[in-house]
Amino acid sequence: MCAAAQAPAKNFANLLSTAKGIKKFRKKIPPIEAIMQIVETGKNTLPAGLSGRLDFTVIYDEKMKSRMAQASENMFQKLYTKSTNTIDRAKLNAYMHYAMFFIKAPVVIALTQKSPFDANLNDMLISMTNCASVYGLDIYELTPQLSAHKEFGEILGLEKPAQVLTLLAIGYTESN
Repeated sequence: MCAAAQAPAKNFANLLSTAKGIKKFRKKIPPIEAIMQIVETGKNTLPAGLSGRLDFTVIYDEKMKSRMAQASENMFQKLYTKSTNTIDRAKLNAYMHYAMFFIKAPVVIALTQKSPFDANLNDMLISMTNCASVYGLDIYELTPQLSAHKEFGEILGLEKPAQVLTLLAIGYTESN
């Protein structure tokens, strides 16, 4: 298990509230040992009874990330087309920017639920973030609230009722 490190949890709302929360990922791919330790930390801190209902899919493949980004962009374009309010359109453009952030990450972890459940995963995400910081990595949680859940599921080969809960973009970041 990773030693605890002092690192704030970064979530989608934080990313939307300030551009300072976004840093550019370096191309350097994190060691597989670090990624596996982050996943194990997440699994070990899952709330009781969820271990068999939540999967962690580690994605290194650029083509898969590109397909997911395209699905997300298509969803935002549909929403944008349906919107008649200029403020809503501006918000959608901003959301799309942040929702697409994962494509620049060297590693993405898709957290998927096999069946619906109602549980708070904050403690697990904080533990994973702290573990990542031990390795000098940053994690950005990108909850695909406006993204293409169905399309992501198809790209990842999920069987219904499984669906993507969130994406964790992981990597070494550059200082601003």
